Amino acid sequence: MKAAILHPNRRNLSIENIEIPPPKPKEIQIQVKSCGVCGSDVHLVLHGHLKPNQFPCVPGHEVSGIIEKLGEEVTKFKVGDRVVLGAGTSCGRCIHCQSGRENLCSQTGVRGFDSWGGYAEFANADEKDVVRLPETIPFDIGGILADAVSTPYHAVKFRGNLQVGENALVIGSGGLGIHAVAICKSLGALEILVADIDEGSLENAKKFGATECLLLGKGENLGKKIQKMGKTVDIVLDFSGHMETVTSIFRITNRGGRIVLVGIGRSPLEIPIPFYLIERQISILGSYGSDRRALPDLISLVENGDLNLKNSITDILPLEKANEALVHLDEKIGHPIRFVLSP
Repeated sequence: MKAAILHPNRRNLSIENIEIPPPKPKEIQIQVKSCGVCGSDVHLVLHGHLKPNQFPCVPGHEVSGIIEKLGEEVTKFKVGDRVVLGAGTSCGRCIHCQSGRENLCSQTGVRGFDSWGGYAEFANADEKDVVRLPETIPFDIGGILADAVSTPYHAVKFRGNLQVGENALVIGSGGLGIHAVAICKSLGALEILVADIDEGSLENAKKFGATECLLLGKGENLGKKIQKMGKTVDIVLDFSGHMETVTSIFRITNRGGRIVLVGIGRSPLEIPIPFYLIERQISILGSYGSDRRALPDLISLVENGDLNLKNSITDILPLEKANEALVHLDEKIGHPIRFVLSP
């Protein structure tokens, strides 16, 4: 099969013909129809900040397609089914996996990092990580549900517990944050404030339902900016990883508010007013990836028209343009949201 391969000490992908192993017991093999290009792929390929489990590596964790082959013991699917593959992998046996919270598994991994991903004509996956994709949802939208949409959904719904009529603040409106905006809207948020340092990203946020967009200058205090507007929020969703920005928003977070951290950064989180945090019973929560509840929920929301992702796909490109997509995403050329590859 044709695949985009990352070799050690390389900062680009090479298109090669390789053999894909047959599916193991309880695995399915799909013909890949769509694979999203994620910011973590940029860090893997262009910058080397993230490392795969082994080389050579086939990236890609937002994968959808049609089942081509079934391994032994597969019982839930048949050849020809349209499916989307969950982005995360796990052991399937521990207490977290058995309770449906597999993103807490000690062996949790990511497709395209810990196993071969979807930058290829075919991909294998464990049956437990596969979800049917209805005919009404195109493959490009189906693929990005696996991470670009399910990761913020987990943060908003299952960690932040957004309630109808609450006000939300989204910090960082890249590929994940932009979909957090759409999810907040679909789940009934009253006001959705979005903060970013990039004006083009904020323009995108308006298309997804942001009610107020805040352009931040270097070193500008977000909390004070919102306070001057006379606004407060119930849930804060940080996709930036800049903890100094998160630290500034405690005073504009309402009683019982939740601050959900998704973005990974290197700066420390400092709490200069701990009594304020305690007295108002504000929660600080981490959110990583998603679990098996997300994809079925999202498929229903898209099918019912409650979640509009029509502006999510910037372009659909052949596999041979994978490097071009990574560079354009990294340099924010044209302010892209999601490129998808169609092998």
